[in-house]
Amino acid sequence: MHVPFIAPMTLWRFRVVCLRGTDSRPSLCGLATTSPLRGFIMLNVSSCALSFRSDRSRVAFSIGAAVLAATLLTPDARGDSVAQVSSPAGASMIATMTITITTALGTSSDSDTKTIAILANGSAQLAPSAPPWNGVTIDALHLDPADTTFHFDLYCFPFIGCQPLDVAVSGLTIDSTAPMSSIVTASGGATFPNANFLVRGAYSTTGVATATGTLDDATTATFACRVQALAKSQVKFDQLSLAPIVNVVDAASLPSGVTALTITFASNLTNTTLSGMYVAANPYDLNGDGVVDAADLSTLLAQWGVAGSADLDGDGLVGAADLAILLSNWG
Repeated sequence: MHVPFIAPMTLWRFRVVCLRGTDSRPSLCGLATTSPLRGFIMLNVSSCALSFRSDRSRVAFSIGAAVLAATLLTPDARGDSVAQVSSPAGASMIATMTITITTALGTSSDSDTKTIAILANGSAQLAPSAPPWNGVTIDALHLDPADTTFHFDLYCFPFIGCQPLDVAVSGLTIDSTAPMSSIVTASGGATFPNANFLVRGAYSTTGVATATGTLDDATTATFACRVQALAKSQVKFDQLSLAPIVNVVDAASLPSGVTALTITFASNLTNTTLSGMYVAANPYDLNGDGVVDAADLSTLLAQWGVAGSADLDGDGLVGAADLAILLSNWG
């Protein structure tokens, strides 16, 4: 009897094989298959023993039920949780923009603060798989403040007054460009110094200087938050803090009469939270398709005897124990 077993780029055929017993050896029935390793694998379901023989390497081994049990009792450091989080409807932030401009009149600076709507989302890994967590990696963070216009009074002189400048900012987004990791303190605090961000958007000015331009700048800034576990496998990130982002406008894009322009954007995110459900990641799903199946077995066999993603027990090589772990988590 043949049972087709399909893995990527390979057609596997399993057959039931029975070895007649003797007075000193009981009969053994199991599944056998030829493999890309030019050998065969036999799984004896009744005794939870698995044997492999390769014509190429002439290596034979067996894994008994005791080995399987010992492996399953070994804690897996990669058993983190993953979470997709987003801000609730109506979330807001307090945005402060500071303009420092240099013209023939000298250098002048002013700030304006607005409360604006914000959309935010991200993804994170939490370690260990269940709270209390002691580590967090934010894989992605996206901040999307609403369009707004800031007003500045510059070059203020007695009896003359100030020169107004309005800066309209549109399409502003702040995105992390690399994963950032931190320990989680007993109170849930996490700090990510020198996190990498990309700031994009457009601006236009009217008043003492008229100009239009775009923002497309990579920068680093410290990000911090508090990580809280809630009921029903929910996680919340609050007490968000992002250090001010400074953009020195390229001199080539400055309007006539302006010799320098610096825009500093400070985000007060204390009113912004991110929340969502966390789920335990499956370290045995090697290709990340949500199920441990033939594709994962194919990956493991392709990495046999070398280091790779299929090294499930963390001993440095893909081998028998890893195969036992994968089979015991099948489905």
